[in-house]
Amino acid sequence: MVSAGVELVEVSDGVFARLHEGLTNAGIIVGDEGVMIIDSLRVPSFARALIEDVRKITSKPIKYVIDTHSHWDHSLGNEEFPDATIIGHQNCRAEMLDIEAQELWMNKIVTSKESWSEEARTVTITPPAMTFNSKLSMYFGGRVIELRYFGRAHTSGDIFIFLPEDKLVFTGDVAQDSGVPFMMDGYMEDWVETGRLLCELPVDRFISGHGPVGGHEALVEAKDFINELVSTTKECIGNGQSNHEAVEVILKKLSNRFGHWRGFDRVEDSIEFTFRQILQNGG
Repeated sequence: MVSAGVELVEVSDGVFARLHEGLTNAGIIVGDEGVMIIDSLRVPSFARALIEDVRKITSKPIKYVIDTHSHWDHSLGNEEFPDATIIGHQNCRAEMLDIEAQELWMNKIVTSKESWSEEARTVTITPPAMTFNSKLSMYFGGRVIELRYFGRAHTSGDIFIFLPEDKLVFTGDVAQDSGVPFMMDGYMEDWVETGRLLCELPVDRFISGHGPVGGHEALVEAKDFINELVSTTKECIGNGQSNHEAVEVILKKLSNRFGHWRGFDRVEDSIEFTFRQILQNGG
């Protein structure tokens, strides 16, 4: 039995999506002599549960941990992998070493009164020890694994783990299947281009940081959501509408196509954030 609330889905030979309902997903790739983990989860106890689930698949050592981005729920389990090489984008490392930003996140976590809040106080932030700029190719267990960076989006350091022979990609939090992403750390105008480049990858399926495994159509819809949010916001700013007026217009337009998505009930704050950011950037 895997951890409670967790489903292990073998999406290709030796490639697993570890889906955690309502929380953060991870990836497991089994090679000839070792294992690669994608995202170490939110606190050390979650990382240890992930390791236990890996052991239900294989006894091979965990050699690599890939951070899709810096956010706490994807990376604060890094310290549980002392013998692995932790890899991420250079901006991911910089964000994890940003003391002020990490303190802001930690304050939010420890005051949230979730079951992991107290444990978060004990975390030793462990940033990637190996970083790259635009592309890193790895040859792992007979398959090519490409780590790609297409620009800023959900954070400044989002990467995609692309398995070309399997036509699979792990997208972190840049794209979900029918889910509204967290945008309050985002770079909204850059996200449009990053999403476009992501959709150009020749993949049939993707595994996101939250939610179910998605197909290419859902990947395109995730891109369209960001595009529509940004373009409609720019239209509102161009029309001289206030933040409040724009939120009403944008919310109505987005709800027509995306109103049924997970997290749509919380989208209003993200619309306001997008409006302020684009206005600050000159509209």
